[in-house]
Formats: sequence, C-alpha cells, structure tokens
Amino acid sequence: MSSTKENNNITNNNNTDDPVVSDDDGELFNGFGSSPISRNQMRTSKRWSFHNNTRPNLMDFSSEATTGIEIPRRLSDITGVDGVHKQLDPFNELGGAQLYSTESGRLFHAGKIIIALAGLPGRGKTHLSVSLTRYLRWLGVKTHSFHLGDYRRASAEDDLTHDLFVPTPKSNKAHGLREKVVNECLNDILNFFKNDKGQVAIYDAVNAKPEFRLQLEKIFKELNIQVLFIESLVTDDSIILKNIEEAARSSPDYKDWSYDDAHKDYSERINALAPFYQEMGSSKTLIEDHLSYIKFINFGERIELHNSNYGYLINKVVFYLMNGRIKSGSVFLARCYKNSLDVNYDPSLDEEGINYAKNLTYTLINQLKKEGKDYIKEIPEVKPPLKRELSVDERQPAVGQDGIDENSLVIWTSVKKRTIETTQFFATKNINIRNRIQLTQKNPGIVGCMNDEEIKLTYPDEYQQYLQDPYHYRFPRAESYHDLAIKIEPLILEMERMSGDILIIADETVLKVFYGYLLSCSCYDIPTLDFKTDEIVEIKFNAYSNVAERIKIEDYET
Repeated sequence: MSSTKENNNITNNNNTDDPVVSDDDGELFNGFGSSPISRNQMRTSKRWSFHNNTRPNLMDFSSEATTGIEIPRRLSDITGVDGVHKQLDPFNELGGAQLYSTESGRLFHAGKIIIALAGLPGRGKTHLSVSLTRYLRWLGVKTHSFHLGDYRRASAEDDLTHDLFVPTPKSNKAHGLREKVVNECLNDILNFFKNDKGQVAIYDAVNAKPEFRLQLEKIFKELNIQVLFIESLVTDDSIILKNIEEAARSSPDYKDWSYDDAHKDYSERINALAPFYQEMGSSKTLIEDHLSYIKFINFGERIELHNSNYGYLINKVVFYLMNGRIKSGSVFLARCYKNSLDVNYDPSLDEEGINYAKNLTYTLINQLKKEGKDYIKEIPEVKPPLKRELSVDERQPAVGQDGIDENSLVIWTSVKKRTIETTQFFATKNINIRNRIQLTQKNPGIVGCMNDEEIKLTYPDEYQQYLQDPYHYRFPRAESYHDLAIKIEPLILEMERMSGDILIIADETVLKVFYGYLLSCSCYDIPTLDFKTDEIVEIKFNAYSNVAERIKIEDYET
C-alpha cells in the first residue's frame, strides 16, 4: 500500500452555535464510555423517512427538523431479510461488536463523517458502500448508505436517456431531475446527522467532476462533518466485465429486463459517462489537493492515501478496505451434531452422528450442483478411511491461502471432535477444512444444560437480568453473545478477504452471531434466531443486500 501524507489535513470546525447539527454530546464532558451498554440508553424519538415530503429542507439550512413516523421493532427470525438498508431503530440499533455506548449514540472521539464515493459505474461502489455499512454497524457505529440511484429510480421517467447520467446533460428535463435527486439525497443525509444522531453517512454516487466534489466538501465541512472520499478505480478489464454482468442480472434498474438488453444498456451508460469523469488528484491546478481521499484500485489490489492523518474511525475504515474484495459465493451455516451437549463434553460421533455428517455432505453438494457449481466430485460409496491428525499449520494456515479461487469450498469447524468428524466425507474430496478455536460455542457457565424453567427456579435474580438483555448478559462463569462477537471478529475479516463458498459447522450460538453480521441484525435480535437441526442456512453475497435461504437436509441413509 502506498501512502501520500500532506500537512493540509481536514480541520475540525468547533462552532458550537451551528443551528443545524448541534448535538447534546454530553459524553464529551462526562468522560470516556461513561455508561455501560444498556437498552435504557436507547432513547425514544421520532424518525424521518426517505422521500417524505413533510421532512425539513436542510439544503438551505433555513428550517428546524420535524418528525416522521415511529418504526416498529423488526421481528427476529431467519427470514432472509437483510437489515443493512433499514433505518436505525431507537430501540434496536446496537451492533453486535459494539464496545460501549454514549448518550448521543456516537463514538465520542470520532466525530461525524461523510464518506463520499467516486468512480464510474461498474467499479463496485454500491458493493463497497453496503459492505462498509455492514461492518461499521457491526462495530456499533450509526451508519447509513445513501444510494443516489435509489432517489433517481423514485423520480425518473421512462423517456429519459443516458443523458441523465452525464454531469452536464443537454436536456433541461434531465438537468432538472439530476438537481432534484441530488438535493433530496443530500437533504436526507443532513437529516440523518441531525435527527438520527448518525455518525457515518456513505454517499454512493459517481461524483465525476472536481467541482462537484469540492462543493460536497464545502457543505459538510462548514457543519463540522469530516469528509472522506473513496475513489474506486479499476484497471483490470476482467473486473469491469464481471461487474457489468452482475449489474445486468441484479441491478434494480433492470428489473424485468432481459439479460442481453440490460448488459447492453449498462455498457452504454458507462461509455456515455466515461468522457466526463475526472480522476481525483489529476487536475493540473491541484484544486483537490486539500481533500482527504483514498484511491481504492482494483477493489483492494492497491490502496493509495492522500492527506492520511486520519482519526480512529476512519482508520478502521482503511483497515477494512485493506481486507475487502468483491464478494462472491455463499456462506453456509450448519449446526453441529448434538448441539445441546455440555460445553465440557467432547465425544466422537456415534452412528447417528455419522449419518448426519453424510446427509449434510450430500445435501450441500447437491445444492451446489443446483447452483451450477460442480467443483466437488461424487462422494464414494465406501466409508472414508481415518486420516492422521493434522498439524496446526494444516488446520489453521496463514491468512490468504483460502478463498483465492471463486470455484472453491472451504469448511470451518470448531475444535470439538464432533464438528471435526462431521467433515470426514468432505475430507476425501480434497476440500480445505480448517478448525478454528474461535468457533467454540458460548460457555453457559453455571446454567449449562439447564432449560429456561430450571434457570428461572434456581437463579431467579440472574434470570431476570438475562431477560432484560440476553445479548450482553453473562451468567456467572459464562460468556455472552457479545463476547462471541468480539472473539470471531478476526474470522469475519478473514471471510471478507475470501471468494468462493464457506461452510461453517458450529454450535447454534456461534451461527447466530455470524448470521447477525451477514444479515445486519440488531444485537437484540441475535439471541432469538432459530436454527433448525435439519436445515442448512445459505447466505448469498449480493452487491446491494445479502439473501438468506433455508435448505432442508435430506436423508440419504441406505
């Protein structure tokens, strides 16, 4: 990674009289992390909504924000609904790996930040904005993606051509529509900072010309909001072609279009916009030299930083970018055999467990075939021979060895015997199997092997505290779901670096946390997620939102 450091970094505007974005940032005066994470800190407030004509106009900074409608609590179930685009719920917005909370809901030492993307279509900007939103929300940062395309689709008319996408349209109608959707989007971003106490807004747009980018920086810097540009550049034609194919299949712009027509239209859109796009830092007058920006080249192959004296939160973004790539494939989640066993008990698989391993293997292979993936050969009918114990280097290799090939499968298990032995039929097919100690189930402590009724009778006080916050509460000598989330964060980053498919075989408590990250669930929903013993849950990566499906484990016993 190359880095260019300058002295003219973005400075903070400490104008406390600002009528638009002033906050009750009381934690600045009460001390670092002055209160522990608590549901009681999630204060009730009204919410604004997208495309709501009653919302205030903050573009001219002339009116105070009004209120919208209350948002009901989202049901917690494995429904396949990705929460990454949902508005933040006042009762339900803590991320799974949030370390502390504050009165304002913001990390007090990080300030307010807008991340403005830049780049031609087909450069993975939407994928980048969504994945960043997912990661930052997981860390407990109030983050929202604002996709300019959503606003355009809400206002566009059928008779407009690719003239709409160029920075200086010839048509007055197209020019008026461009101004309208940009103002609507920026207005919602400003509402997000003021009314929702948002911390990071991600503005997903082309931002083709220096003057547009400078205007953005001016608007938000005057409001004491840090501005970081991330420019997605692609020099590898194969990446562009792949992104065009993905857009033709899944972009909301091409709903009900044939693939060939969508591919042609999206290619024409790129060609129409390309002559107008000016790369950041390329201007001969150096008018953007004072901006802070990151050049994200070939989706992580190279990263260049300009004015890189960043604070804590932006450095977390940079760290994530260093581990990111355009995701493909799926994550499959399967419960281990006898999920209810005591955490200290580690038996080998019995005959029924071996049948479960075989059924799981056949079911997954057949599912991959249905999806057009044939990189796993037929399972032999003979029982696989026992192999020698693998070394630590073989079970947990250096990062970067797995997930290089899109047509591949990697299996992660805990270090329990029954999870390792569940992979014995995959092992004969030369599938990479990794045993991760981080996937060890949540330690229940003194309530191990007790049901809710027994816990309620034996430990009534502890049980009441648990009911108030089942995600963060620890029984004596136990772990919490929050502890699990912190423990598996290195695996989440490793997963983000990988392509291809991943199968995770672990205890239900571990699967809940992974699902919570991949589908952007609130931490209060995670403990109530329900994983069946006879199902595999498949989570498919998508540029705009992930999709979860249940797969019934078939019985192949003969």
